[in-house]
Amino acid sequence: MKDVTFEKDKLCSACQTGKQVASHHPMKTCVSTSKPLQLLHMDLFGPTTYERIGGNLYCLISAKRAQHEFGLNIVKVRSDNGSEFKNYKVDEWCDEEGIKHEFSATYTPQQNGVVERKNKTLITLARAMLDDYGMSEDFWAEAINTACHASNRVYLHRLLGKTPYELLIGRKPNISYFRVFGCKCFIYKKKRLGKFEKRCDVGFFVGYASNSKAYRVFNQTTGMIDETCGVEFDETNGSQREMFSHDDVDDEPLRDAMMNMTIGDVNPEEVHEDNDQGGGNSPSRPSTSMSPHVDENEEKELE
Repeated sequence: MKDVTFEKDKLCSACQTGKQVASHHPMKTCVSTSKPLQLLHMDLFGPTTYERIGGNLYCLISAKRAQHEFGLNIVKVRSDNGSEFKNYKVDEWCDEEGIKHEFSATYTPQQNGVVERKNKTLITLARAMLDDYGMSEDFWAEAINTACHASNRVYLHRLLGKTPYELLIGRKPNISYFRVFGCKCFIYKKKRLGKFEKRCDVGFFVGYASNSKAYRVFNQTTGMIDETCGVEFDETNGSQREMFSHDDVDDEPLRDAMMNMTIGDVNPEEVHEDNDQGGGNSPSRPSTSMSPHVDENEEKELE
């Protein structure tokens, strides 16, 4: 059998039926667009296991808002073949705006991989954000929106050195207003109050207002989401609180660390409780270091 050679001159249907695998999709290494919103990827995920506050079960990227908000023309939109995209209303909108609508092949999410990966990123971030403060899954949509808001203001790639916000707007984003999702907050009551009535309600932070410079907070007293700027935040009660504290010095409480600090070899006086001798208290004497070169006579004089 050493001299036998095989030549593949035709397709074996039996082999193909039993061995065929999915087609390989090589990673794209070049950018096909040169301007913002030249190609807009769209996708929808859902239904989710938990209803959002308000009853929503799906999440969808809105192309129309992006176009009007930034004054840029969308040239092409790419989506899958779902009925939410392949319908008369979407076709009519694309015709009115002069937008070309492209579709990925059936069961081929790789052809719309940009938005598929974005969905995974946002869901992963939202899951971690909800877990940080043990929030209910009903706030998944608020977590998704906040994660999207933050991810648009961090670097796309370490080599690029720019954020999506900067590429679209033309200036660096201001992130000084960022707050920890789910942190405790105190919401100022704007209604007329009695002299001894509480001045605020307690709630937690759930995001940023989209149409105003305000925070979105869940008011635990009313059970409603408020948009307000009259709010104070307590960001110290999350899962990270056990990792670092401003009151700790090298894993030691600040007061104990100060008591153990020394100047040279002299320790501060400290009161110790002696439970074995009836609980009497006696101050400890400051310890004085002795030089190894002191002779016995000098030591007696020191005593």
